[in-house]
Amino acid sequence: MSRIIITTDSTADISPDIAEKYNIRVAPLHVLYDNEDFTDGVDITPEYIIERYEEQGQLPSTSAVTPEGYRLFFKQIFREGYTEIVHIAFASDMSSTYQNAVIAAGEFEQKIHIVDSRVLSCGMTLLAIRACELRDMGFSGDRIAQMTADLIEKNVGGFLLSQLEFLHKGGRCSSVSLLGANLLNIKPSIVVKDGAMSVAKKYRGKDDICRMKYLQDRLAEYEGQIDTRRIILHTTCDFSEKDHKRWKKELKKLIRCDEVIVSTAGCVITSHCGPGTFALFFMLK
Repeated sequence: MSRIIITTDSTADISPDIAEKYNIRVAPLHVLYDNEDFTDGVDITPEYIIERYEEQGQLPSTSAVTPEGYRLFFKQIFREGYTEIVHIAFASDMSSTYQNAVIAAGEFEQKIHIVDSRVLSCGMTLLAIRACELRDMGFSGDRIAQMTADLIEKNVGGFLLSQLEFLHKGGRCSSVSLLGANLLNIKPSIVVKDGAMSVAKKYRGKDDICRMKYLQDRLAEYEGQIDTRRIILHTTCDFSEKDHKRWKKELKKLIRCDEVIVSTAGCVITSHCGPGTFALFFMLK
């Protein structure tokens, strides 16, 4: 067993099977409803967030893993016999999670390398998987952290939103923008770059038509540059297994790749983006 372990936080939306396959540990963020404090992926699910919104019109806020939460998280890992940790953290510009991990790491004598991913969701998953591959090739923790950080600029990701209700409720979208999007049936795409999210192309029409065009546009934008070893197709929990199979098939028609990972958004992404969210993540060569 390697004595180096790769970790991340729940914003990465790593599925249980991927976490088990690569032995990746996940530190959960917090999901808050007034006086209720839930632990992402532990005692609350994305399905619950959507159902509660539909029934009560209520959305949660989310909060970072605290320094104490990270201290306990790292401590348990070292108790299991690991001697070094490489942690892929949620973008520092979007959350205090990265800084809290740095604070906690400073309390340990063992080596803990904190990598600011500058991304979120499956962009973090891609970095974590690559870090695991480097670990399995025998690289040191220092080298894994540096090589992973060097890959950040090659990380491409973004979301196509089906609606703006959740962004509006969370204070990230004005009432005017919401009204305009609803009247014109607009689906905005969000790109994640340099530690920030911004609106890119806007699509108009039925969801499935917009999703297909989104896939085509994203792949065409980076034609010839995509690392086809691994691409992640990412959706919210309201997509069925049948939906996933269909979109995976459509993606494979558009690009030849070794592996397509189909992933489902966790509580943090769901609470901000809402149902119907459709995303694509990949690395460049």
